Amino acid sequence: MATSMTGLGSAEVPIKNSLITAEVKSFNNRFLEVSCRLAPPVTPFEKEIKDLVRQSVQRGKLYLSISIQGDNPEDIGLRINPQKVNAIRQLLEELRKTAGISEALTLEHFLKFSEILEPAAEADEADALWESVKRVVNLALESLQAMREDEGAALASDMAGRVGFLARRVDAIETLAKERVPEAHQKMRERIRQLIQDNNLDENRLHLEIALLADRIDMTEECVRLRSHCELFTRTLQNEKIVGKKLTFLLQEMNREVNTICAKANHSEISHTAMEMKEEIEKLREQVQNLE
Repeated sequence: MATSMTGLGSAEVPIKNSLITAEVKSFNNRFLEVSCRLAPPVTPFEKEIKDLVRQSVQRGKLYLSISIQGDNPEDIGLRINPQKVNAIRQLLEELRKTAGISEALTLEHFLKFSEILEPAAEADEADALWESVKRVVNLALESLQAMREDEGAALASDMAGRVGFLARRVDAIETLAKERVPEAHQKMRERIRQLIQDNNLDENRLHLEIALLADRIDMTEECVRLRSHCELFTRTLQNEKIVGKKLTFLLQEMNREVNTICAKANHSEISHTAMEMKEEIEKLREQVQNLE
């Protein structure tokens, strides 16, 4: 079943006395693009996190954020670097005196420098943290995928109805084209009669005129191809998950066939029906942009 490219997923996983929260949002995009906003202890795992996303999602622009809340700083994999805190304090004090600033230093000034906090160095803590991060990311992606699938199913249902409308319009055009054959043949005979009456008749021109007139009457090939495209479009929606590029191509081919019918029509009702089909194809194009 087709999957939408838009959705939202989130998850929470406890670790010691802390809680890791992951939230992922996805939007339409031609390719897969992943942006991460990670808590400092999780930053070293950015590459691995993006690899997890790529295993789950094929297309879309994704924004993934991971935060950690806890009472004990070491429980969330962070600790203070006293040497860097002192160095930054000395630097700020010197800057304050040089600039003649009377304002006292506050915690807010120190928080401008991410260097004062660093990940816990122990390998076992890092491994435990990664396992929790991996779990919360996978759960958030599962939540996202469920929403994308629900939205994709709704889009597929609506699109299937529109493709059904196109198929019925093809039947109508085929019927109208057959009904106008006698009239078209009569016009062809009159045109040939005029050519025969021409004393300077060119045999090659006569055969060309007959071939062109016959081709303008016949819309069988266009209708057969349109019907085939509609059937393939429906099967793709029902049976495949990654459908965006394939459906976009099919709609381009449908539009090409309808344009040919418009050029051949010379019949108000056929032209009107073909224009209805072009409008429906354009609506389908807009919807396909939402599918993975």
